[in-house]
Amino acid sequence: MDRERKPEPGVSPGQVSSAATTALTLCYSAPMPGCGSRYADRDVAHETRLLGVPLLSAALGYAGERAVGEVVLDAVTAARRLTGSADLRVAGALAPLARSALLGQRLGLVLRRLTHRDVRAFARALEVSGAGGALAGAIEVTLGAGKEATLRDAMRFAANRDPLAREYSRGFEVTRQLAYPSLMSALGRAEAIRSALVQAYLEVLAEVPDLDVEARAGRKEAEEVSRMARGVLKAGGVYSRRGVQQISNLNGLLRSDPRLYPSATEPVVAAAAFLTAVENGAEFLNYRVRPALQP
Repeated sequence: MDRERKPEPGVSPGQVSSAATTALTLCYSAPMPGCGSRYADRDVAHETRLLGVPLLSAALGYAGERAVGEVVLDAVTAARRLTGSADLRVAGALAPLARSALLGQRLGLVLRRLTHRDVRAFARALEVSGAGGALAGAIEVTLGAGKEATLRDAMRFAANRDPLAREYSRGFEVTRQLAYPSLMSALGRAEAIRSALVQAYLEVLAEVPDLDVEARAGRKEAEEVSRMARGVLKAGGVYSRRGVQQISNLNGLLRSDPRLYPSATEPVVAAAAFLTAVENGAEFLNYRVRPALQP
C-alpha cells in the first residue's frame, strides 16, 4: 500500500535549491554503469550538465509560486540558453517534488492539481529542449483536447512508453517506493555517496526494465539489461570486490551499444537523491563525498 508522507512544513526555497544542487551534482558525477559521469562523457559533456544545475536549482526555488509546467519551462530555457543543452526529464521530475516540499502538500495533491496551463508550458519546454518521443505526442494530443485536459492526462496517455510520464501518472511510484528506499539503505552501508548512488541505480535498473532501452532495442533487450544488473547485485554490488569488477564489466557492455544506454533510470535516482536531501538536509549527502582512489 502506498503510504505517502506529507512533507514537513517550512521547507524554504533556499533549502530546495540547495537540495537540487547537491543531488544533481552528485548524481551527474557518479559512475552509474552505462551513463555519462565525471569519469566518462556520454551524449553531453559532464561540464555542460553541471553548468545547467544552478539554473535548474534556482527555478525549483520558485516552485511554490509558479505552476509545475512553468518551472520546467523556466529551467530548460535558462539551461539551453547558457549551455546549449537541457535535461528536461530531471527538471520535469523535480518540479512537482519541489512544489510538494515548498507548499507542505502531499505529492498526490500536487499532481491532481495540474492543469491545462501546465500542458501548454510543458509543450513549450519540450520544444525548447528538443525532446520528442511518446511524451511529445501525448502532449500534442492533450493540447487539442480542450481546456479540461491536464498535464497528468497527457502523462497517463504516455505512461507505458515514457519514464517521466510513468512517474507522473503513478504518483512517482518508482522514485518513492524503490529508488528512495534503495538509496537510504545504501547510505546506511556505503561510506561514500558515490557508491550509494551507484548501488541505488543498480537496484532500480535490476527491478524496472529501462523504458528507453526498450524503445531503442525492444523489451527483450531491456529485460536482459535488468538481468545483468541483478547479476551485479548478486555478486555484491558496490559492497564487494567482485561486485565492483562486475559493475565495470556492465559499464563496458552498456557503453558498447548505444541502444543499451539506460537513460530512463538515472533521473529516477536523481529524484530520489533530491527527496533525500530535502528531507534530511543537503549535508546528509554532501558530507559523504570522498576522494576517488582512481581516476
